[in-house]
Amino acid sequence: MRADMPSAPDLLIVFPNNRPRAYGALGTEVAALAPPVQCGLTAAYARARGLSVVLVDADAEGLLPAEVATRTAAHAPRLVMISTDHMNTGDVTKMAAAEEVVHALHAHAAGVPVLLEGIVPSAYPAWILERSGADYVCQGEPYAPIVGLVEHLRAGKGPPAAGEITGIWSQHKGRILEGQRSPKWADVDALPMTAWDLMPPSRYRAHHWHCFGRLEQRTPYAALFTNYGCPYHCTYCSVNVVAGGPNIRFRSLDRVMDELQYLHRTWGVTSIRILDNIFTLRPDRLAEFCERVIAAGLPLNMWAYARVETIKDPALLPLLKRAGVHWLAYGIEAAAEHVRQGVHKASGQDEIERVIGWTQAAGIHIVGNFIFGLPDDDQHTMQQTLDMACRYNVEWANFYCAMAYPGTKLYDQMKERGVALPKEWSAYGQYAADAHPLATKHVSSREVLRFRDEAFECYYRRPEYQALLEKKFGGEAVALIRGILSQKLRRNP
Repeated sequence: MRADMPSAPDLLIVFPNNRPRAYGALGTEVAALAPPVQCGLTAAYARARGLSVVLVDADAEGLLPAEVATRTAAHAPRLVMISTDHMNTGDVTKMAAAEEVVHALHAHAAGVPVLLEGIVPSAYPAWILERSGADYVCQGEPYAPIVGLVEHLRAGKGPPAAGEITGIWSQHKGRILEGQRSPKWADVDALPMTAWDLMPPSRYRAHHWHCFGRLEQRTPYAALFTNYGCPYHCTYCSVNVVAGGPNIRFRSLDRVMDELQYLHRTWGVTSIRILDNIFTLRPDRLAEFCERVIAAGLPLNMWAYARVETIKDPALLPLLKRAGVHWLAYGIEAAAEHVRQGVHKASGQDEIERVIGWTQAAGIHIVGNFIFGLPDDDQHTMQQTLDMACRYNVEWANFYCAMAYPGTKLYDQMKERGVALPKEWSAYGQYAADAHPLATKHVSSREVLRFRDEAFECYYRRPEYQALLEKKFGGEAVALIRGILSQKLRRNP
């Protein structure tokens, strides 16, 4: 190494590039380019413990695995952590890219130990070690285990013994050494702010719908938590896999406000995603958050996830709007109550109708999330769901196929029943050519996929929808939708 080159970092964090698999042609300009906040949190925690850190966001930079390996070899870190992230519960296609990076690193940066972390590695650490060829897997939240492993390696010790570092699984001489699960991080206020200097917001862009009417504000873009975890246990969802089960942990509003003001004043961010799985859990806290954002005069355009059953008081919604929460994403999932109940989604129809009405009356735009192909779905119930979406005519509707994602209760149930599941990570991609959703008791996998694609076309081509866009956001939003509709998804026969 030349004398003028920086010393080798203790930790190099990689967020792998799976955009072509996840989004196809839509990945270049239309799809969001989201900051990998889990990577940034891990980097910040490691730096606070005295480690030197480099972060390579291959997804944002469009780096291929060989390019990641070349850059890694130049840095010669003590450890590479490949994060498959905790934020996109359904983005299992990230695992394919992660495995490719592992193989490239072993080929072009031999001798650098490699660790995988994220939802699927936490769910199946032994399987992922064997399948990927990685040296280590972190099971559970990565903060303390990663620092412990780097310190172990920095001390010149060999591979840690089984259970020596809680959360770290490894393979050595053909044997899997178990590491147990890292306990969830109880005091989330002890976590430093995301290391935004390593992943500058100018690199990222918001969802197109998030900036309807202000498309020039898609970048800079940032995301943050006000709470961690989820107290619910929907069978199709894997958001609690890393933490080990349903949970909820709140950041102090002082810390949240510090980060919001830092992002706006330092990076010029106005478009922000609230990463909480459920932002609206505590109305009293939510009201205080809104009052503080309003008092600070922050000109933000935020969106957040909500559950309809957490919205009890309609007076809260205009306050959210004043604070800059311009979009709420509701997991409606299905129109038929028995289909929702079959996956532990207990929202009642009257409750859904009431909250949708309140939200629209408050002037907050709605993202409606709908799933076709849940276990009790048939052609009639899927049509009911599409009809419901059209009746609500929300500003953006996500239409998904039901997937039994690894780590979910639904995945385990389907395996027990002998249901055919994807053999390749790519087949879990909603927009992938080889997408392989669940078959239901009544409808084949291919029929579910066909219904989803036709539902998307039907919803967004409707004159009622395009008139809504024109009225609320102007012709540029309509033109964008028509451009999306012109890019047909490629599906395998």
